[in-house]
Amino acid sequence: MVVTGPILQVNVWTHIVSSYSSTNGVRLWVNGTLIGATGGFSYSSSGLPNSITIAADFSWFYSCATGSVSLGQFYGAIDEFRVYSRELSSSDIYALANP
Repeated sequence: MVVTGPILQVNVWTHIVSSYSSTNGVRLWVNGTLIGATGGFSYSSSGLPNSITIAADFSWFYSCATGSVSLGQFYGAIDEFRVYSRELSSSDIYALANP
C-alpha cells in the first residue's frame, strides 16, 4: 500500500501527518489537507513490539511481515514527532497544522 504526496518545497515549513485505521487505511495529509488514501484494509499484528525509524539509514532492515519496504533518502530537519493511540480526525489534523 502506497500513498504519495507532492514534492515539497525546500526551506519551507511543512506539516505532514500519516494515519492508519482498518476502516480508512493509510491516509496522508500535507498542511492540514488530505492528499491521498489507500482505502480500508486489515492488519494483523504479530504481537511483537513495533519500531519507528526516522531519518536514519537502516539499509540492512528493509522488510516487514507483508514484504519489502522501499528505501529513500531524507535531508532536512524534524521539529516535532508525535504518535497517537487513535486515528486523528480531519478536524484534529487541520487544527494541528494551523495552530
